[in-house]
Amino acid sequence: MAIERVEPSSAIVKISNEFARTRINVSSKTATDILACLIASINSNDTEFSEVYSIAIKNYLGDEGRIYKYARLACKELAMATLEEEWIEQNEEDPEDNKVFLVMPIFASLRYRKGIIKASFNPKVAKHLLQLFQQKTRFTQLALEQFLGLQSVYSKNMFRQLKSWASLPDVIVSVADLHNYLDTPESFRTDFRQFRTRVLEKTHQDILKYTDLRYEWEPVPGRPVMFVRFIFAPGGKRALDSAARKAAEEAKARRLKKKRHDKALECAKQKQGLCRTMDKSRLVCQVCQEYDFCGDLLRADRQKVLIS
Repeated sequence: MAIERVEPSSAIVKISNEFARTRINVSSKTATDILACLIASINSNDTEFSEVYSIAIKNYLGDEGRIYKYARLACKELAMATLEEEWIEQNEEDPEDNKVFLVMPIFASLRYRKGIIKASFNPKVAKHLLQLFQQKTRFTQLALEQFLGLQSVYSKNMFRQLKSWASLPDVIVSVADLHNYLDTPESFRTDFRQFRTRVLEKTHQDILKYTDLRYEWEPVPGRPVMFVRFIFAPGGKRALDSAARKAAEEAKARRLKKKRHDKALECAKQKQGLCRTMDKSRLVCQVCQEYDFCGDLLRADRQKVLIS
């Protein structure tokens, strides 16, 4: 018989990166918080779900006098919450029919009684919530207290997604994907200025205030704006751009060095190692002398003569 818990067993919400990056059709703050608390109740090292997970809903409602009403609305919303997977598979018989998606309800059932919600997870979502430490791929961890402190569903969903990318220096996400993930209204989708002001800027302020996630963001130049860049590298955009410039300069220097190397070797071959005049550029001739291309060719010729 499963042990019932009325508080999350962990202060951390652990989910697969795929779970973190998919849109979950939960729009209310109450239902979003309850979902996070129920996931935090899971022992992610378990091989299968417990029969039931329990939380006291009054801890996540501002108005205790209307617990039943809010619990009912939240449970109905969570009962319809789904997780979607998409992938491409080879279909030789019908190459155009290679896109596959799978939609799974997150919960098998939710029950309310005397301020307690008891939920059973759908076994189909187990790979996104169980044995995450044993999986080879990375997964996302959210501090539950920080997640609950965020003031809007936009902030909570943005926090969940960005934490899945935070191990990278930066990531570029399409604006269309952001709209889909955050389930924004049509007015935001047609007016980037509204989306920027009321979503991107507000969620950034909220996340910086209530969580330990630090990032910068910027629209990728274009008309209209099609992509947004999120920067997680220490030192932010300036440090990342400086590192990128340094890497570009080093790559340029390597290409130039190889070009001079090839020119010097070709020149030595053309002269068969008999270089009496340094008639190439000074740097090319310096490379030839550094690697002793002419000397190597002359020694190789002498060896051939001795062998013959």
